[in-house]
Amino acid sequence: MPTTAAGFGSKSCTGPFASLPAGKDGWHFVLPNASGDDFTSLSATFSNGTTAVVTSKDSAAPSTGTGWSGYIDNAGASDKHVYLITDAGWTLTAASADVEGATADGYFNLSHTCAGTPSSPSPSPSTSTSPSPSSSPEPSGTPEPSDSPDPSGTPAPSPSEPGLPVTGTAVTGIVLAGLVLVAGGAVTLFMVRRRRDLPTEA
Repeated sequence: MPTTAAGFGSKSCTGPFASLPAGKDGWHFVLPNASGDDFTSLSATFSNGTTAVVTSKDSAAPSTGTGWSGYIDNAGASDKHVYLITDAGWTLTAASADVEGATADGYFNLSHTCAGTPSSPSPSPSTSTSPSPSSSPEPSGTPEPSDSPDPSGTPAPSPSEPGLPVTGTAVTGIVLAGLVLVAGGAVTLFMVRRRRDLPTEA
């Protein structure tokens, strides 16, 4: 018994199903003449736990529920047809009916279906993207570590930049050599003058 509208063998999208929206399935139930006079209600149960109970005989004001609507229609002078419309993709698992003038061995059947296209499922929350903590931008106004000034007041060079080449003469070495020579000359001059000032021996 379990069947979807798309999986049912007999299909027709004519009559009340001619303008059926793409996301809806149509189900047409029929009561044979030998089984009774009229449908008074029909209950159809689906695998999602929904039971559609159709009692209205007015197509303009059908019986309705979440995801379905339906009505009893007549053929000539008898109400022998039930048109049920559900969201596409539902699986029918059971059906029963109340019938006026039902015979002992009476039955009704699912004549045909009109299969729609189930709507796409909503994306799972797990597929939503969010920035990882590692990609969070630095707070505005906070300098990078390479921009921090040296305690001496001289900015430290950024490690991302190559060092500048050293050019010119080593002035410090020349100055030190000059000072050594000046000091040596002063000592020599002092010694010479002291020797001249010493008394001559007799």
